[in-house]
Amino acid sequence: MYLVFFFLLSSFGFTQEPQGPRGTLVEKGTRKPLADVSVFILPEKLKAVTNQQGEFVFESAPLEQACTLIVNSTGYLKYEESLPCGKISEKKIYLEKKFYTSFETTVTGKYNKRDDQAQSLTQEEFLKAPGSFGGDPVRAAQNLPGIAQNGASAQIIVQGASPDDTAYLINGHRVPLVFHFGGLSSVITPEAVDRVELLPSGYGPEYSRAIGGIIGLTTKDPKRDRVHGIAFIDLLNSGGLIEGPVDEKSSFLLAGRYSYIGQALKVVAAQNDNFELTAAPTYYDFTGIYERRMDEKNRLKTTFIASRDELKLILSKAADNDPLLRGKFTNRTEFFRLIPQISTQLSETTRMDHSLGLGRDSILVDIGGRYLDVNSNVLSHRSELLKEWSGKSKTFVGLDNQLNQSDFRINLPNSYEIGGVGTPFSVGEARKFDDTETLVQLGAYVRQELKPSADSRWTFLPNVRFDHFSVNDDSVVQPRFQLRYQQNPSLLYRASWGKYVQSPRPQEISDKYGNRNLRSPSAYHYTVGFTKDFRSGGSEGLELTNNYFYKELEDVVNPDLERNYVNNGSGTIIGGEVQAKYRKAEWTSQLVYTHLKSRLHTPGFGTRPSENDQTHNLNLIGAYGTERWRYSARFRFVTGNPYTPVAGATYDSDNDVYIPTRGRIYSQRFDPFNQLDIRVDRNFVYEKWILTAYLDIQNVLNQANAQNVEYSYDYREKKKVRGLPILPTIGLKGEF
Repeated sequence: MYLVFFFLLSSFGFTQEPQGPRGTLVEKGTRKPLADVSVFILPEKLKAVTNQQGEFVFESAPLEQACTLIVNSTGYLKYEESLPCGKISEKKIYLEKKFYTSFETTVTGKYNKRDDQAQSLTQEEFLKAPGSFGGDPVRAAQNLPGIAQNGASAQIIVQGASPDDTAYLINGHRVPLVFHFGGLSSVITPEAVDRVELLPSGYGPEYSRAIGGIIGLTTKDPKRDRVHGIAFIDLLNSGGLIEGPVDEKSSFLLAGRYSYIGQALKVVAAQNDNFELTAAPTYYDFTGIYERRMDEKNRLKTTFIASRDELKLILSKAADNDPLLRGKFTNRTEFFRLIPQISTQLSETTRMDHSLGLGRDSILVDIGGRYLDVNSNVLSHRSELLKEWSGKSKTFVGLDNQLNQSDFRINLPNSYEIGGVGTPFSVGEARKFDDTETLVQLGAYVRQELKPSADSRWTFLPNVRFDHFSVNDDSVVQPRFQLRYQQNPSLLYRASWGKYVQSPRPQEISDKYGNRNLRSPSAYHYTVGFTKDFRSGGSEGLELTNNYFYKELEDVVNPDLERNYVNNGSGTIIGGEVQAKYRKAEWTSQLVYTHLKSRLHTPGFGTRPSENDQTHNLNLIGAYGTERWRYSARFRFVTGNPYTPVAGATYDSDNDVYIPTRGRIYSQRFDPFNQLDIRVDRNFVYEKWILTAYLDIQNVLNQANAQNVEYSYDYREKKKVRGLPILPTIGLKGEF
């Protein structure tokens, strides 16, 4: 009877939920709901706990009496407000964090890292890194062990290898570059990147076609709680980002950026009689991401990336040592990728991942009517099946394929170059042709993780990779092996060995410009190292990583007067890295040091340092944070790059040009590179948004770091070309 009576009351709305005060607790500035936080009413000693949406409700309270609302949560400033209890109802409390400039020192990242050799930076880390031009992920990655500075180039040197031996990936798919013009910023808006990852040597079988190393960017998953937005502007570029839910199952992200750095360079050009800047160097990029949870087992994520860089000059008079170098100069690089990814959880122990990369690459270099114009349609494909057999074993089986259909328009002389010193264009035999070529690269791999028992400290990873290159009809099996020993939760030992291979570059293998019979360059990698965490489970203390590596290079491609290019080179790279990170209260510091020797052997020239032999590479990084301020600095010291001196020159009367006589290949070095960068961040926190102002100054001491040599027409005089002078960047960023 009582149950029937209660049911009738409920049906007609006569039962009541608690009528006490209620409200919502969110983080000030970000509006993130705060769950499992206690809210108190004094002096009645009433308590409520927030749910996952940040909502709280008190069962009862004297609504007409005065009371004090108190929230005191770890990591946040204490909130206290006196008001009538009745006015608490539907109140939204904005709880302020103590620190909005927090800095995590764990460079290896907290995501589920598969490869022990990987180094990574999360978004929280690279956005506030000193010397990164407003938080650029790839510039911040230069703080990682093994990455060397490469002047103003858009290429990256990894552990003394050639920049051409490094692959650039976005969500696992290869792209032509990750840096914009001059290496100032990456091709994706930083806030759209989840992490940047470095695979320097001894990496697993999932990737290939890069005997030096791999730089990979992973885009973030769009936020799903509400619409978020970012807008930023500084002295180099401006842009914005918006992300949020589309419906209950899907979300989106759109980001774009435009640079106006060329306006500053126009001022330089106006003061130089040798060239006229007809169109300022510009770059822009766009990123779009769509994610959908189709059901409990299937997830779709689609990423679209577009990037364009362009520089136009008019050389009003010929270069001193080459009469043909005059007139119009154009350099344009652009590409786009559409990358759909589907992940399917087939069972608790089995997962299948598929992804495609569809796009187009375009490169144009035009020097006074001599040009290289390449347009490529690109289709790449990755699939992987993961099976966990037990607590002791995992198997990864995957495919990694790429198809390039390229149209070439070339009008360039055959300019022989060795040791970084080329013969003038005026001397080389003119070669002009159009061509179309289809390049197929097929890859397959098996990765096996084996433990003797579920609780064993040892993990064995016998891996194998297969690659086929249609360009030279070369098929290569690459065994790879990794070993892991977890002595205790804070100490990990690791070792690896493997073979790595890559295809010759298109110009090297071309029928009309190169040598069709080239073999694929390869390398054997050997690594050992350890990581020790002295923090004893806490957030403060020391972390230490130490690695040693050795690379043996085979079939290195070199220029040749008779056959254009030949596989007559070999080399070795040996070195060690140490990374020490320390955190104490508001202070963080980091020491990153790499010592290496990179040597190449070329018949007729002997064994000599490679162009990328930077013996010492030291980074010292420090940061101090207060409630609203953060100060950080980076000092970098790098051994000067080797270069080939010119011992003299011979006059060619037919072409009215001097032909250089090279000295010992890479026998001299530039002065050591040293640079101090500082950064200051200031946050202004409002209830519904955050404004950040930052000052990022590169080369504070205005060091004249030489990065190239420029010769007079007869090579009797030379001057060193310096890198960027002191370069401040002042910016504002608003987030809601």
